[in-house]
Amino acid sequence: MVFESLVVDVLNRFLGDYVVNLDSSQLKLGIWGGAVALNNLEIKENALSQLDVPFKVKVGHIGQLNLQIPWQNLYTQPVEAVLDGVYLLIVPTASIKYDAEKEARQFLEARQRELQRIEEAKQKIANQDKVKEEKQDTFVEKLVTQVIKNLQLKISSIHIRYEDDITNRNNPLSFGISLQNLSLQLVRLDNLFAYWNVKSEMFYHGGFDESLVNLKQGVASHSVIPEGYDFVFRPISARAKLLMNPRSDVDFSSPKMDLDVNLQDIMVELNKPQYFSVMELLESIDMMTRNLPYRKYRPDVPLHNNAKTWWHYVIYGILEVNVQPKLQMWSWEHIRHHRKQVKNYKEMYKTKITSKKPDEEILKILEEFEKALDIFNITLARQQAEVEATKAGLKIYRPGVKQDDENSGGWFSWIWSWSGEKKDEKKQEIKGSSLEELMTQEEKAKLYAAIGYSETAVDPFLPKSYEAMKFSVKLLSMSISIRENRQTPELVEFALTGLSTVFTQRPGAQAIRFETKITSLEVTGTAQDKCTPCLLSSRTAYSDESTSLLSIMFETNPLDEKADQRLRIESQPLEIVYDAVTVNNLVDFFRPPKDVRLEQLTSATLMKLEEFREKTSTGKCCMLF
Repeated sequence: MVFESLVVDVLNRFLGDYVVNLDSSQLKLGIWGGAVALNNLEIKENALSQLDVPFKVKVGHIGQLNLQIPWQNLYTQPVEAVLDGVYLLIVPTASIKYDAEKEARQFLEARQRELQRIEEAKQKIANQDKVKEEKQDTFVEKLVTQVIKNLQLKISSIHIRYEDDITNRNNPLSFGISLQNLSLQLVRLDNLFAYWNVKSEMFYHGGFDESLVNLKQGVASHSVIPEGYDFVFRPISARAKLLMNPRSDVDFSSPKMDLDVNLQDIMVELNKPQYFSVMELLESIDMMTRNLPYRKYRPDVPLHNNAKTWWHYVIYGILEVNVQPKLQMWSWEHIRHHRKQVKNYKEMYKTKITSKKPDEEILKILEEFEKALDIFNITLARQQAEVEATKAGLKIYRPGVKQDDENSGGWFSWIWSWSGEKKDEKKQEIKGSSLEELMTQEEKAKLYAAIGYSETAVDPFLPKSYEAMKFSVKLLSMSISIRENRQTPELVEFALTGLSTVFTQRPGAQAIRFETKITSLEVTGTAQDKCTPCLLSSRTAYSDESTSLLSIMFETNPLDEKADQRLRIESQPLEIVYDAVTVNNLVDFFRPPKDVRLEQLTSATLMKLEEFREKTSTGKCCMLF
């Protein structure tokens, strides 16, 4: 079997990028033994580097990662995966003291990952030219369906939090999401909530252990809701039902995949301090990104009584980051040195890709070059090295490609190379690298019987009416309220009930259908003299209670074949009341803080808001349409 090696490599590549000091040898032994138990893993500080954001992980912890893989009965017994206790505390990069050695190591890791993604993208494009047999596609489809059907995934106790006392030191902020439980086996979601705190306590000031305890206490349960959180939406739970038909190629009585999700009540709240905090953070992120290149020169002393030190930082930082590189870029000495570096890197890389096992010294030299050169020049030099090697008739050894049969097809050829198992080329020749050819006849017979696949079976002509995929979501009610602060009444509240959405796919007709319905909608405004105006309501004397307020249906290639595409929109009457007090309050609410100058909020937009506000002030207080 080759699945073991695939799982080992996938976990090594994924966890290796995010987990500190991962023991690959122990992981491999656990996978081959059918059980993996990883406890108390620490997440790397630069785990967010791929997102290109000015944030770092201050506290990162995975309590438990368990895998139970029944290799002897992989096709009939469940694969169990448990992820428990994922806690992340994220802070601005400026909150972490600069360490030159650590920063250089993280920079190199991020660059290596970026180069690896580029190589994988190049290989993917090259593989698109290979012809894939229809039989193999069907085999993959059935195998994936069987694995998903037997997979039992449970994720529990997750809390991801961002803290920032740099954006506004007088009003430190924190926001995050928390989840008690997510189970794929039972398709259920328990106690998911989001929050945004203003004038928040900073967990990261207390150190790793204390911060971890605080994060653990921020996970809700059915009986306990954490205190000290200004909820964006309160804990919600959902239930779903997933049905799968592994013999959908011959049995058209039910969809291949049918997912039905049911949500109860969702209450979303936003107050003015939260809105101001969001706007300040958006502006601060832009400033944080601009300041990253100067971070290494930033003094670790207070601004007060240290003016000379800070002026030196400003002048020296500008010279080193903005002035010197531009002056040096066009000097003949720099151009000559750069060309020499690129040429030497190209030659070294050509030696690496044409060697079955490159020398360690070559790899170290390449690493040093990759520290100095940028991504563009590295990629260009690699491309030139590959072209020259091909023209010279040299064999290129690519990571992720089986060399014994590099030109043969097979959708699973990449699994062979990932396995890392190098067979003796003189003793054994593999004519194909697909999974089916790597398995014995007994293993193939067992697998085909388990997933309902036959090598001689011809893909059936699917009926045009057959719905292969069906996805349904039902939401009982949802409310969105906006208020000045948590203690004041709502400025405006949107209340929606009976939202249902259904998406279906009919591959036999290459058709899709999307349908959504809303039972009722009501918008109330700012309370005035103990009276709350109803700005919008679907409950009118002319509405029909037996039908939905709004129904939208879109489909392609409908069954009656009267059109290629069809769009149907049905709506019931709405009563709309214009209330000037509510509108003026909303305009004031969404006016950004005076010290925030976001590029997205142009002066033209602000002028329009002010113009609209003036019209409402001079016009009638209420209008009825």
